[in-house]
Parts: sequence; C-alpha cells; structure tokens
Amino acid sequence: MEVETLVRYQLPVVVIVFNNGGVYGGDRRNPEEITGPYKDDPAPTSFVPGAKYHVLMEAFGGKGYLVGTPDELKSALTESFSARKPAVINVTIDPYAGAESGRMQHKN
Repeated sequence: MEVETLVRYQLPVVVIVFNNGGVYGGDRRNPEEITGPYKDDPAPTSFVPGAKYHVLMEAFGGKGYLVGTPDELKSALTESFSARKPAVINVTIDPYAGAESGRMQHKN
C-alpha cells in the first residue's frame, strides 16, 4: 500500500484528494430517479459517503488533514510542506462541481 510505504521511508510526500464522493461526482441521481429492486444499491461511481482518506494516513503514522474551505487548504498545505513528512489532505468538494467526463478532450 502506497500510504504505508510513504510512512515507512518517511517520504516528504503530500497527497491531495479532491473528495467529491466518487468517480465523476459519485451518485448524481435524484432520489426520485432511484426506483426498482436495486434502489438501495449505490451507483458504481460512488464511494463511501464521507470517506476519511486523511484518517488512513494517520493510521499508518503520517499526518492527515480534513479541509473544506480555501483557507483550511492553504493552512494544511503550509503545515504539511513545512513538516516534510508524509501527509494526506482530504479536500471535500461539491459532488456536482468538476469534470463531466474523465476524457481529456472534455476540458472543463
């Protein structure tokens, strides 16, 4: 696992996760659109709501940050770059913002 390797060798790497709840924004369906026998199943592009990627880094002995504002991000970047230790910055963003497609020709 990459996180364990970063901590084992104390590599000064800062991983930034722009967490929109999934791949391509996660589950963007309206509750009214979800019907049928599989209505309780999450979309295949969604991740666990509120995934705590920063806690994973902390579990291995690195530093984790959970941020939700530009000021918090600036602070976490400054602190993590100064520490020169492995870190994950988990940036929660709006699931409706960002890429409409994962293809490079669809530059947003």
